[in-house]
Order: sequence, then structure tokens, then C-alpha cells
Amino acid sequence: MTVETKPETKNGTYPAERLATLFAPPELEHPTVKFRRLLREAHDAGSYVHTAGAYDAFTAALMTRLGFKMLYGSGWQLAATKSLFPDIGVYASHDMVKLALELWHGIEGARHTRFYDSEGGEVLDVPPMFVDIEAGFGGPTQTFALTSALIRAGVGAVHLENQDPANRTCGHIVNVGAQKRAKVLVPRDQWIAKLKAIKAAGQATGIEIGIIARTDSVDGAIPNGREGSVQHAIEDAWEAAELGVDVVWPEFNNPHIDQPQEFSEGVRKHYPDQMLGFNLSPSLYFGRAKKEGNLITNQQLADLGYVLQFSTLFCFRTAGMALEAGLRKFRESGLDALADLQIQEDDHPGGPPSTKMHQKFAGMNRWLILEQVLSEG
Repeated sequence: MTVETKPETKNGTYPAERLATLFAPPELEHPTVKFRRLLREAHDAGSYVHTAGAYDAFTAALMTRLGFKMLYGSGWQLAATKSLFPDIGVYASHDMVKLALELWHGIEGARHTRFYDSEGGEVLDVPPMFVDIEAGFGGPTQTFALTSALIRAGVGAVHLENQDPANRTCGHIVNVGAQKRAKVLVPRDQWIAKLKAIKAAGQATGIEIGIIARTDSVDGAIPNGREGSVQHAIEDAWEAAELGVDVVWPEFNNPHIDQPQEFSEGVRKHYPDQMLGFNLSPSLYFGRAKKEGNLITNQQLADLGYVLQFSTLFCFRTAGMALEAGLRKFRESGLDALADLQIQEDDHPGGPPSTKMHQKFAGMNRWLILEQVLSEG
């Protein structure tokens, strides 16, 4: 068969070289491997990793741009910002999977945009995500199914608590004014079974996932059973540590060092290398403690083994304060308030915020070039 000369074409060549300038190179380290490495490095250095809850692609992008080492998918923020539900376990079990995918949009968008804007000079680090799976939304099988979905969504670690999924509530709702609500715990063997289900999901998918075992036993109680105490939580931690979880997180309901110290000493006398987690919740009245001159420090917590430290609500509270003030002013004075906002952006002490150039923040220039390159002959 005679091979004829190919017809001339100008559209059949893939512009790989030009497109490479638009996308940050993918990170090759798996999220779980990175999650564990970052914690181990902090642990070995006597330090800590601290982060805040992200609740959408926007907050994830900001935190990625600012260099946070990890991102936290907070169930409280998910409930409040997506549906205005309180944190009482009423959102759908796989809503956190949807949030994890949204957070990845923010991470990837920030990386690609920064890479393009810096002409390839800066590749932003990928912060691994750890996320809230509440009390597993049921028993071990439900926990297994949810964890498997989160593994496929690229999550590095999950945290599971020992509350009853049919009666669960925010770990700090006991502090809500006069309407206090006791936390209802499940027997320890049921909690451990669900922690095992997380490990099983990793085995089934062939992709390990980090495990953060949260105990609410300091302030919770088993119906017609044992009351809450620090010792109760310590004994939970012993079994979780024996199972080989990455982090044990006890929930506390005051801002003082006494209970965290008692818990740490009780756990680490048998498991000296067990890493602990600490919720930097605003429910703990850290502002009041600072005014009184007895605010604990991140390093004090790290010295006790609390390597993973996170604030579930920092983004929510910060955004709420700024938005409420700005919207109130805009409602009252309209265009004048918008003009003031632009002046404040220009005069900001740390320089204009990255959101001032809103089209650039969203990567519009890069998308226009992408469209042009793909359409050219």
C-alpha cells in the first residue's frame, strides 16, 4: 500500500509546552503520607502543626496561598455555612465528601494561579486535609463506607468521636448558655469497632488514611453507665493508641492547662510517643484568659504532646465579623461604603489583600490564556 503525503493541518498539534506554563506541577506525595510526615517532623522537633477549619474553596485557597501546612474540614462549619444547621449531626453523611472535593478546587486553583502569576517561579505547597466524620453516621459499616469515599476524594486523615451518632452534638454545646446539653457516649468497644472500620477502608482501597481518635469522655456519659472524667478519656486513649491511631484528641470545655496536662500524663506514661490533638475552640474563652493574663500557649500544649492543634471556627468567626461590619455599612451608605472598602484595601498595613484584584485571585488571566492556547492552530 502506498502511503500518501499527509494533508496539511494546523490544528492537530497538542500545545503541551505552552500549557505547562499554566498549571503547577502536581505534588507526588500522597496526602496521608504527608499528613503523617508533617506531624512526625513537628513531634521530633518538640513543636506543633496548627491550622484552621476551611469551609469552601475560597477559604481553602486563602489558606493555601498563606502557607498553612494542613487544612481542616470542620463539621461545625460545614453544618452552619452550607445549611445553617447547628452541629447536631443532621447534615447528610456524605456532605463532607462534597466539601473535601470543594476544598481541593480551592487548593488546586490557588496553586495554578500562583504558578502562572509568578511565571513558574513559585509552586505552592499542597496542604493535606484532615476532616470530620462525626460519629461515623451509624455503625462500623457506615463508617467504612464514608471513609472509603473520603479516601477517593483525596483526604489525608479523618477524625471519629465516641458519641452516639443518634444523639451526637457539638463537643462544646455544653457551654451554650442555660440550655446545656449533655454529650451521649457509646460504649468503648463500639467506638473502637468504628476506628477499626477506618483502617479497614484503607485496606480495602489499598490507600491508607490517617486516623484521629476523638474522645468526648471528659464531659460526656454513657447512658445508665459511666460518667465523664479525664480518667475515662485517658482509658479511651489507651485502647485507641494500642490500635495504632495517629492522633488522640480529647475534647475539653475550659481554657486551662490542668485537664490537658492530666490527660497527657495519663496517656504518655504508657504510650510515650502517642501524638495528641487539641481543639483551639473559641468556646474555651481564650480571650478572657488572655485578658486575665493566664492564656496557655501553643508551645505549652506541644510540650505536653499536643502536636496537632486546630481551630474549628477561626475562619467562620473572622469572616462573620468582617462581613457583618462591612454589610451593615454598605446597607446604610451604599456606594460610599464601597469606596471606603477600596481605600482600606489600598491602605492596609500589610499591603492590599490578595482579594483586591478579584479577577486575578480567581485566575481569570490564566483561564483566558488557556482558552486561547487550546483554540489556536
